[in-house]
Amino acid sequence: MPHTGPSRSQTRRRAVKPSKTLFAGIAIAVGAGLAAPNSADAQEEVVEYRQSLMQAFRMHMGGVGAAMSETAPMGHAVHHAEAFHGMAQALANAFPAGSEGGRALPAIWSDRDGFMDRVTDIQNATATLVSAAESGDAEAVGAAMQAVRGTCGSCHQNYRGPAG
Repeated sequence: MPHTGPSRSQTRRRAVKPSKTLFAGIAIAVGAGLAAPNSADAQEEVVEYRQSLMQAFRMHMGGVGAAMSETAPMGHAVHHAEAFHGMAQALANAFPAGSEGGRALPAIWSDRDGFMDRVTDIQNATATLVSAAESGDAEAVGAAMQAVRGTCGSCHQNYRGPAG
């Protein structure tokens, strides 16, 4: 019986659409810059956006980890690293003035220069991760992941409050 369903390439394109939608939304938010929220609802939406960004970071770290442990093909590490790096670019605009809430500590706004230094650190670390993943060198990817974890931890130590 002939195959009547979508081709593999059509299925792959459909599976990719949510990611493209997510990144389009992030790109719009980053391009426009997140303005200071002017209502409690707007503030809550910014906090939720920030939390979803952090959740996506964790998921992509897990994707790179799966490639490192050979649960997923090593080539997948490139996709996860690129996504992680792209989202790191959104961090600078994910904490506008007036968007306090969640686990974000007031130091994010009172020590803005220090916080922005940590944002630059994660952007640089994820750029290195992309290069390492593109090389296919598992040892380089592992070292780059350690650097990413270190930059995440450094920021969280100073700018993220305890789970509530």
